[in-house]
Amino acid sequence: MEQKAEVEYMADLKAIKETIKENRYKAMVVVNNAMIITYYRVGQIINKRKAWGNLYLDRLAEDLREFGRGYSRDQLKRMQRFANTFSETEMRLQPLSQIPWSSLIEIMNKTSSKEEALWYVNQAYANKWSRTVLLKQFKLEAYQRGIIPAQTNQESFVQDVIKDTLALDFISEKEISREKDLKEKLVNNIIEFLQELGPGFALVGKEYRLVTPTGKNFYIDLLMYHTKVHAYVVIEVKLDEILPADFGQLNFYVNAIDGVEKTDQDNPTVGILLCRNADKYVVETSIHGIRNPIGVSKYKLLEEIPSYLAGKLNEISD
Repeated sequence: MEQKAEVEYMADLKAIKETIKENRYKAMVVVNNAMIITYYRVGQIINKRKAWGNLYLDRLAEDLREFGRGYSRDQLKRMQRFANTFSETEMRLQPLSQIPWSSLIEIMNKTSSKEEALWYVNQAYANKWSRTVLLKQFKLEAYQRGIIPAQTNQESFVQDVIKDTLALDFISEKEISREKDLKEKLVNNIIEFLQELGPGFALVGKEYRLVTPTGKNFYIDLLMYHTKVHAYVVIEVKLDEILPADFGQLNFYVNAIDGVEKTDQDNPTVGILLCRNADKYVVETSIHGIRNPIGVSKYKLLEEIPSYLAGKLNEISD
């Protein structure tokens, strides 16, 4: 390097070392937050020297060996990309520093737009996804499924409750022949099912016994409570295509839970028909006139997921 470049390089090296040292104490308190901020600042410094090429990174990695393998040449390249991908405003307003570095690397590698990347950042933060869970969500095309609206007469707060399609990759078609089988599989795999439903769901009961003021007994397939929306969620599971009568049954359960279980602190109860198939006309005509927040979520089993995802990706790209 020429003399001026050498002076600038040494200034960069000093700034990076000071950044690392400054955040080491913070890292003892909030390890991930301080580390991500450090990586972002290092990436910003490196991005100022893009014109210097690979020799700059090679030397920098060598001179930062005292700080461990976290500052290898490959890691420095990732920091450079990190600072290039997200703006300072996004660093302030988005939960980027709350996501593990390994997850951020996967997000940068596997997304094709800023919107998609930030969607995964926020979902990973809200759902406390580990890297393993995050990779599963990429495999199941969670972003593509998340931007498809569900079929429902939704009130605004229901947007966070009802998904258009649930990917039940933990259930094989060979394992179910009756609705009872499907309900048992959902409950036996409750962690995976809750993760697929989304943040905030908690299971209240399977075959939940509803006793009316007149002493009649009814049994709800799955009764949930949504802790973020503060509402009960009635889920009726259907093995075959839904019928108009199913909406009447669900509406009755929703009204009954509102009358028997709901408190003044709860939002109106939400109803979901979880089904294999749903005719659009039947759904829209059946929902018409029902005031309760009721909707339809379709499910795909393990064998159906690859072809389903391929079809949705084609729809989005058209």
